[in-house]
Amino acid sequence: MKILMLHGSRQSGELFSAKLQALEKLLKRAFGSGSNQPGAELIYPTAPFSLAYESPSDTSKVRNQHGSWTWFQSESLDESFPGLDASLTLIASILRDSGPFDGIVGFSQGGALAAMVASLLEENRSEAFARLSSEGEGGIPYPDCFAQLNHPPLKFVVCISGYAASHSDYRAFYNPAIQTPMLHFLGSMDTVVEEESSMKLVGSCYRDDANEPAVIWHSGGHIVPGGKRELSAVTHFINLHKS
Repeated sequence: MKILMLHGSRQSGELFSAKLQALEKLLKRAFGSGSNQPGAELIYPTAPFSLAYESPSDTSKVRNQHGSWTWFQSESLDESFPGLDASLTLIASILRDSGPFDGIVGFSQGGALAAMVASLLEENRSEAFARLSSEGEGGIPYPDCFAQLNHPPLKFVVCISGYAASHSDYRAFYNPAIQTPMLHFLGSMDTVVEEESSMKLVGSCYRDDANEPAVIWHSGGHIVPGGKRELSAVTHFINLHKS
C-alpha cells in the first residue's frame, strides 16, 4: 500500500511526517509484513511555494527552507487558489513517478488539495470540466498534467480539517459529487477553517447506503488528532477500502 501525505499551509513534508509519527507507526503495523500484508509506504512531499518569515533578530524577510511552505499562494478560503496549477503539476509528477498510490491523507490545505486530486482521477471528470465550459458556466479547464496521467482512481482519502473551494471556477471538482470514499476529521474548536467550508466538502461527496461520507468530530482545534479513537478510525476506514 502506498499513501500520499499532504501537509497543511506553513508546514513541510518533513514537519508533517514528524507530527504524524503515531499514525504512521499504526498504519505500518496494521498493514505491514508482520500481518502478512504487503506493507505501507507513506510519501511526504513538500509544497512548491515557500513563505517568508521575519527573523527575531532581523526584521528583514528571509527564506524559510524548513517549515513554511504552501500549496496555494493565498490562504483565503473564499478566493481563487493562485498557484493551484503548479501544485497539481507537482502532485501529478509524484503520481506518475512514484505511483500508483492507493490513497491520500491530507491536512487543511493538503486536505482541500487531496479532494481535488481524488476528483481529477475519477472517470469522466474531464467531461464535467468540459461540460461546464460548453454551457457557458466558465471555470478552469481540466488540468493538462492530469489529462496526460495514467493513474487509477484513488481507493480512499482521509481529509483532516479540509475544505472545498468556494470560488465558482472550481465547481467541476465537486459537480458531479466526488465518488472516492472520504473520511473527514473536523475539530469542534477549529478557528482556522470554518465549519461551513468543511461541511461543503462533506456535502460534495457521493452518498448512498454503501458509500456514506464519514465525519468524525474531535474536541480539538485546527490540529491532526492523535487519540486512539481517531487513529483507530483511520486504519478501520483504510482497511474497508484498500482492496
